[in-house]
Amino acid sequence: MKAKFLFKYLLVVLVLGGNSLLLQAQYYDYLNANNLSAGIGIGGNLFTTTTPTTYWDLFEIPAGSGKREIYTAALWMTGRDQGFGLHCAAQRYFDYGIDYFDGPVASVYNSNYDNYYKRIFKVSQQQIAVFTALHFPVSASQVDSAIKYWPGKGNACVQTDYGVNIESALAPFVDLNHNGIYEPLLGEYPAVLGDVNIFFVFNDIRNTHTETNGFPIGAEIRGLASSYVDYNLPSYNSPINNTVFVQYEIENKSTTTYTNYNLGLFVDPDIGCFENDYVGCDTTRNMMFAYNGTPTDPDCAPELGYGSTPIALGIQMLNQPMGVFGYFVGGSTDPITAPEYEQYLKGLWIDGTPFEFGRSGYNTGGAPTKFLLSGDPTDTTGWSEVQIHQQPGDRQMFAGAGPSAFNPGEIIHFDLGFTSAYDNTSNNVSIVDTLKQSADAIKQFYNQSILPNQWALGIKKIDAGDNQLTVSIYPNPSNNIITIEAGENIQSIELMDIEGRILLTKTVGVNKVLLSVAALAKGVYLLSVQGLDNAVVKKV
Repeated sequence: MKAKFLFKYLLVVLVLGGNSLLLQAQYYDYLNANNLSAGIGIGGNLFTTTTPTTYWDLFEIPAGSGKREIYTAALWMTGRDQGFGLHCAAQRYFDYGIDYFDGPVASVYNSNYDNYYKRIFKVSQQQIAVFTALHFPVSASQVDSAIKYWPGKGNACVQTDYGVNIESALAPFVDLNHNGIYEPLLGEYPAVLGDVNIFFVFNDIRNTHTETNGFPIGAEIRGLASSYVDYNLPSYNSPINNTVFVQYEIENKSTTTYTNYNLGLFVDPDIGCFENDYVGCDTTRNMMFAYNGTPTDPDCAPELGYGSTPIALGIQMLNQPMGVFGYFVGGSTDPITAPEYEQYLKGLWIDGTPFEFGRSGYNTGGAPTKFLLSGDPTDTTGWSEVQIHQQPGDRQMFAGAGPSAFNPGEIIHFDLGFTSAYDNTSNNVSIVDTLKQSADAIKQFYNQSILPNQWALGIKKIDAGDNQLTVSIYPNPSNNIITIEAGENIQSIELMDIEGRILLTKTVGVNKVLLSVAALAKGVYLLSVQGLDNAVVKKV
């Protein structure tokens, strides 16, 4: 059973090599550009930090109100190796230990590594604007520490001051001279789109998994959390101002090919008071949501309730189809072992019983389903907690994508939108309809403003120069084989549908590649071709 803690801001200064003051080690910080104050910390969970003491509940809306909607959230992953052995990486409340470890996959983990990577990396557009106004080259003392120590590949400032060589692509950056190395003294800077952004990285391979006791997957997880400001509408009326975007880039750093790989997100929603929540899902929007199960949301110490203000939380899977949604009541059917996490991500209860339509979804005699509580709460004929008159309580929920294969070197992108809707004209149930309207606006914003410009992190970079990657795709259209040819060696290709769902990722290494499209349905697709320093997205 989870414990509820008050939180406080924690900022620790690291002193290395005598009295040399380096980048402050921010164990967590806030996305605070818009109507949200969302804390992103180390340890692998969202809206939580683990060092030196664990603090939860860092998702405050409206900012400054002291009222919060999410206790914690975390990635769940399971996969079967070729011998059908189960691998699992997942966390909830660190009840038994941890499965995720701060920093990228490395051959050596030492004090230098921990001094640099045991932190989050926050940067704002304001910092970037001040930096880019300088006359380059500059000295190290002229560079904001957020930009100077950004974890871009080959950053010499990090090598000099921390003794850490960033050998592979981590955080995205503008590569002005196209050499693949991050050089802030020459004017290069983080390639981020949000008004405020936090980059973080962790892996599941450094140590034994003590949370699930599962075999490691060997994944490196690079994350970028961002908040944006919509100046066209009042803060409380704009879905953008009530949203945090989180983009994950998950790379298989092992030599193992996984079948039946399942990827999901666990969320413990506490909509003010944690004792009276309802949850559900909207399969058409790839969204799980939570809302208050009582007309008035009381305080339940230490959490403040929202009172008579209707509010709802939605988490959208923006570039992956939702393949499963489930929930459980805290302290009842919590997953503990790797097989139990796998059962949930497969759309089964932890005892192996299928999800079934009707009532709570457990042993109802109804038709098997992958999506529990999939009805609209305002529809009297829909399957929701409102209509089945279920007692509100401390809900936990999860949504998953998969199963799929996950090959060595393959990268999976998992983009999420955490959206809130609240007003004084709805009630605790009808606010869910307002949330769905907000989710449509967020999806449109993602498709138009985020996806075309930066839909990946460490591998792709925003190109600020004039040298563009030259790519030819022929025949286009095609119903069989297309040829992709570039003016340089192609590092990788990625195929997406028009909604941004990733259908294929392939490492290449040559300048010409044949791709079969015979199995695809007729339609328009997006093909990203990644060269050494930049990427091009083409319609096919």
